[in-house]
Amino acid sequence: MGYQNISNVLAATALSFSLKIPLNKIKNGLLKTPILSGRLEPIKLKSHKILINDTYNANVSSMISAIKVLEKMPGYKILVAGDMSELGEKSIVYHKMIGNISNSSNIDEILTIGNMSKEISKTFNNGTHFSSKKQLNIYLKKCFFNKDKITILIKGSRNAKMEKIVDNLIKESKKNVNFIA
Repeated sequence: MGYQNISNVLAATALSFSLKIPLNKIKNGLLKTPILSGRLEPIKLKSHKILINDTYNANVSSMISAIKVLEKMPGYKILVAGDMSELGEKSIVYHKMIGNISNSSNIDEILTIGNMSKEISKTFNNGTHFSSKKQLNIYLKKCFFNKDKITILIKGSRNAKMEKIVDNLIKESKKNVNFIA
């Protein structure tokens, strides 16, 4: 997933061609490349209900890439954003910028958690900030049950520990037979 991976694929293909590796072997190698956990990792919780785990890390460019991926996904689209860390004195500006960029996307909702990410939800037309992961998890669970088709992308810097939200949704899906396919 993600346009940012196209340049990586092209570089690997060019190198492989230079080593005289046949095209069918290059294709098979690319198809067998594993998806890294936490890097635009799609998790199908139920038919037409997709969770994308992009919790490995976050910066401005990777957040923009995540928005572009989410735009192309089916159903009701929710971006769950944690803080982008280590942005320095312009951190607030960068978080607001993500909200503004999202306004020109077809994302339906942005949910945020964290001190800086609050700026994303304040700037986005349909954003909600949560003060606790417990509240956020309750809301996400309702969204999954109430929408026929939904894609939720979860992203934030390592110290935001956004993988806990992913883990909770997966755990809920295993507890409830109706939640998972």
